[in-house]
Amino acid sequence: MPATWPPTRPPRTPSAAQDRRTRAEKLLALFMWHRDGPLVARSLGLSLDELHEQLDELKLRRKAYRLVRGSEFDLPMARALPGAPSGPPVRRRARPARIEPEQRAEPDPAAPPTEPASAEPASSRPPPRGPDVNAQAAQLLAVLAEVGPRRGALGARLGGPRHPLPERVLLARFRAAGLERELGQRERDLLRGLFARHRGATRAVAAELGVEPSALQRILRERGLTGEIDSLRERFRGEARRRRWPREQIEQLLRRRGWLDDLGIAAELEREVLSRARPAWERSGGALARLRRELRLSDADARALRDLLNRHA
Repeated sequence: MPATWPPTRPPRTPSAAQDRRTRAEKLLALFMWHRDGPLVARSLGLSLDELHEQLDELKLRRKAYRLVRGSEFDLPMARALPGAPSGPPVRRRARPARIEPEQRAEPDPAAPPTEPASAEPASSRPPPRGPDVNAQAAQLLAVLAEVGPRRGALGARLGGPRHPLPERVLLARFRAAGLERELGQRERDLLRGLFARHRGATRAVAAELGVEPSALQRILRERGLTGEIDSLRERFRGEARRRRWPREQIEQLLRRRGWLDDLGIAAELEREVLSRARPAWERSGGALARLRRELRLSDADARALRDLLNRHA
């Protein structure tokens, strides 16, 4: 029997459709609550890539991230789930009976003063309010504007240089003030700018932030930037490989070896430069001036290339 193209998909059963609808509603509810993709992935115990796979399967990725980027007015109206039990009825407090002016009793001047009756007993009164959340948010925003979204600097500024706040305490304080999304967005912008400035060098970015490279990789995973930064580093690798021969490639290898090593292509470019420069070195007969003229190098670069060729002879 000839096969049909494109292959027909098996029909969806009502239970499968209901399961997809339930999963979609759960994911959208989590995005509405957290307003941050990495937080949704962490609450589900998934990686960000696995979360994106589920969103793509349900065709919800664009809709979910619209909820993240939108305002509170873009959220859909809450509605009761079918079949879910409703909560207890709301009981309104009864209004006190109105006393007409002619029914009010005249106060006795000889009677001792009494305290006004309270509408609620003392035991049912709410406890005194804690620190104002708005004041905390204003303080954190001022510190964030002063030192930037650098976790080490923020911890030292809020806890003191000798006893900086631990990272988990720092993030919890921003979360309690409702500024977790603000901190995350500023941190993403900072990381993008630093990786662009240092041309994808992870060690240079980690040194400027004052963290270890392993901690920087963890922050990139938390903020959902791993794929974006990997693409940026790959673009810089392509630019390094396309440098013109001979002068640009040789100068890049000799002067920016640490950057090439950070990108993971130093050994690859070294083999290519040595294979292409060795015939010129052999034609020069060991004369440094001739090698310098043929490859259009400076005196310092010609000597460094000669030493490199001798080490790998």
